[in-house]
Amino acid sequence: MNRKNLTAAVLAGLAGVAGIAGTAQAVNINPDGTGQVLLYPYYTTNDGNQTLISVVNTTDQAKAVKVRFLEGFNSREVLDFNLYMSREDVWVAALADSSAFGAAAGVPHLFTNDSSCTVPYLYEMASTAPGLQAFLNFAYAGDNNDGGPESIARAAEGYVEMIEMGTLVDDGEYDFATAVTHGSDRMPADCAALTTAWTEVVNDLEGSGIWVQESQDDVGLPDQAETGTSRNSGGLFGGAAIVNADNGTMFSYDAKAIQGFNKGDTGLHFRPGTIYPSLESGDELTAYVFFGVPQNQAVPVTYSDYSVDAVSAVFMHDFIMNEYVVAPSLNAGTEWVINFPTKNFYVDPDRMTLAGIEWPTTGDCSDDPPEDAAPCDNFARQPFTELFGAVDGDDQALCEVVSIQTWDREEQTFEPTDPDSPVIPPVVSPSVPPEFGCDDFGNCPTFFQLCNEVNVLRFGDESVFGTPVIEGDSLLVEVSDEFTSGWGRINLTENTRIDQMRTDSEGLVGMPVTGFAAYEFENGFLDGGSVKANYGGLFGHKASVRSSSVAVWPPMSR
Repeated sequence: MNRKNLTAAVLAGLAGVAGIAGTAQAVNINPDGTGQVLLYPYYTTNDGNQTLISVVNTTDQAKAVKVRFLEGFNSREVLDFNLYMSREDVWVAALADSSAFGAAAGVPHLFTNDSSCTVPYLYEMASTAPGLQAFLNFAYAGDNNDGGPESIARAAEGYVEMIEMGTLVDDGEYDFATAVTHGSDRMPADCAALTTAWTEVVNDLEGSGIWVQESQDDVGLPDQAETGTSRNSGGLFGGAAIVNADNGTMFSYDAKAIQGFNKGDTGLHFRPGTIYPSLESGDELTAYVFFGVPQNQAVPVTYSDYSVDAVSAVFMHDFIMNEYVVAPSLNAGTEWVINFPTKNFYVDPDRMTLAGIEWPTTGDCSDDPPEDAAPCDNFARQPFTELFGAVDGDDQALCEVVSIQTWDREEQTFEPTDPDSPVIPPVVSPSVPPEFGCDDFGNCPTFFQLCNEVNVLRFGDESVFGTPVIEGDSLLVEVSDEFTSGWGRINLTENTRIDQMRTDSEGLVGMPVTGFAAYEFENGFLDGGSVKANYGGLFGHKASVRSSSVAVWPPMSR
């Protein structure tokens, strides 16, 4: 769908009753919270925090689910495995630093005491520590280095994907649905049957498990198996809670649920140890995007090549908004988590190549270009502008430039209309060059860079999640503010590379984004000041959606 047609669909209100009914046939975020794909925008094991994860199968069918943990810099995998859930099953796990298990600090681990089947079967991996698995840095260290930190500390913050791979069925020969079903002893009937199906016998394909055999022959895609599986049926929901026992705080949220991701007859059942399925593995190129006031319509937006573009579309926003509190009297701290859940499919050449995605270049990018060739300049895919790890001629990071404007609770703002105003705007780091400071009308929004897949924006001095500096780099962006409370709005529309609005290939403005604000307060006045109590709250970002050719509110600041 081109921009003209998208605008016409919005203005004509084509979605209507039929369009809303059709959302089941297109990628969409389910406001009721269940779906085929779950996105958990943030986990952390830093600074004494532990993150508790849960997923629930609400259907009467057994399911295969890919569970994937991705670090926050560039979405490289730090752990993934296959989870096999019985009907109406729940699976839970905790993410914590190794120090929580009596080992030397510094290595994030997953721990589960849940008996649901996984491959490999985490519940009984070791008699001394069942369900304990360290995160791994193989995907971004050594030969796989992507320009970011290489230590395992990088894996301590990130986000989680869960992708339904299919419904398990019994076919008489392979009764996988029965195998994963819990009995009265609260244990699955036969998790070993799934492990055997995925077990390879070297140089003996016929002696290997049935799923290994299928993954290596011409059935379906490479690494894909179909025996005992049928199409996805959705119905998953999940949540997470970031708990700090020493501080007495818990920040909980619901996972974002995506429907309409895949409708193939055999699902997306892939071998453990691969990057599949991913958010590019769906078979739907159309997304339903909801436009707010004044359109109030759900509109189909269709992409030509890649299903991940349809996933990105349901997260596309031109502005995100939330509140902040940094009152010194409360020792209050606020951090905004800003997650770009599909960014790696647009800025990481390795990921794009693995996914079969073509990415734009100019000039001759061969290993041995002719002397008169134009210089090679590699670009990220729309709507992003810079490849991960890109630097300028002075070795300074090139990232996505955005701007923020803040108000107090009485609508006073720091953004001056006069460049000589004595009012000083908030200071943000990492900062951008001065030429991005003010426009021709004297408006001076505060510009800064968001460099990573997950970014933690800290207001004031107090830390909430304890994001560290790792090898000179960090997910943290700091905002020093004069107001003690208020709200802010981040403008995601600035494309500084070509000095125009940032859009995707179909004209949606901004970037695909999700996340939340977390506030923490301290009360040191209990029992005459001898008892200290901490409190916390978590609130999802608010946002707006628009097309590049539809009248908008609020207007752009530049």
